[in-house]
Amino acid sequence: MSEATLSTTRRRKIGRVLRHLREESGYTLKTAGKHLERSPSSLSQIENGVQWLRLRDLGFILDRYNVPTDLRAAMMTLAEQDRQPGWWDDYKDLVTPEALDRVSLEHDASRIITTETTFIPGLLQTESYARAVNTTRVPVRPDNIVERYVRFRLARQEVLRRNSPTLLQVVLDEAVLRRPRGGRQVMRSQLRRLLNDSEQEHMLLQVLPLAVDPGPAYVGQFQLIEIGSPSILRAILIDHFTGQWILEDEAEASQYHEKFTALRSSALDEPTSRDLINRIISEL
Repeated sequence: MSEATLSTTRRRKIGRVLRHLREESGYTLKTAGKHLERSPSSLSQIENGVQWLRLRDLGFILDRYNVPTDLRAAMMTLAEQDRQPGWWDDYKDLVTPEALDRVSLEHDASRIITTETTFIPGLLQTESYARAVNTTRVPVRPDNIVERYVRFRLARQEVLRRNSPTLLQVVLDEAVLRRPRGGRQVMRSQLRRLLNDSEQEHMLLQVLPLAVDPGPAYVGQFQLIEIGSPSILRAILIDHFTGQWILEDEAEASQYHEKFTALRSSALDEPTSRDLINRIISEL
């Protein structure tokens, strides 16, 4: 897929906003095209998030729609981020466009919310744990490819180590901590890493114990990424066997955030979570 037609989360967000602005103004694609000096087909592609806009062109459209200053700034910020090159460009031949989009969102995130039922989240994995997880994937990958996947995963973690780190809030199922990945030594090192990371001010880590039934608040594993404070974009990412789903509807994002808040109330508090992790380490 060419860059011109590559759809990204940011482009789709911009497109949805532009569609809403057009409909709110009472324009059809045809009449809006005349107003904005664009063909209806071009405008349709923009609204569907599959056509990239130069910043000056987006600014022109927003101005013609008389967009408020704060919304205009938010849309221009997303457009600027969408064109921002990053270290992830070196992995275009390795991972899917969706994975690259996800890393780009993580890079600009003000907050990341994560729940996990199967693996330690990628943002918190040690090198040995990441290697163990990638080595056992199906289909089996050659060693050199595994090492590139490991480097890709570890590079994502820079968002937690920069001068203004992303706020990370995590609820882990206790099963994640007890599931041996790579052997006892790998798990010990991984759990100690969790303990160290959980002491950071920008990190919140809670464990959902096996003995607790969280009820309908438990919707499985997902990642919620927020950009901006207040947020100008929220996206839900859900991994599955062959890829990932991205949910971008604001109402859906709010529902997942509410579920996370409810799940936190069922999980152990931070000190007690650390106590449990220490206990599991002693049992390994």
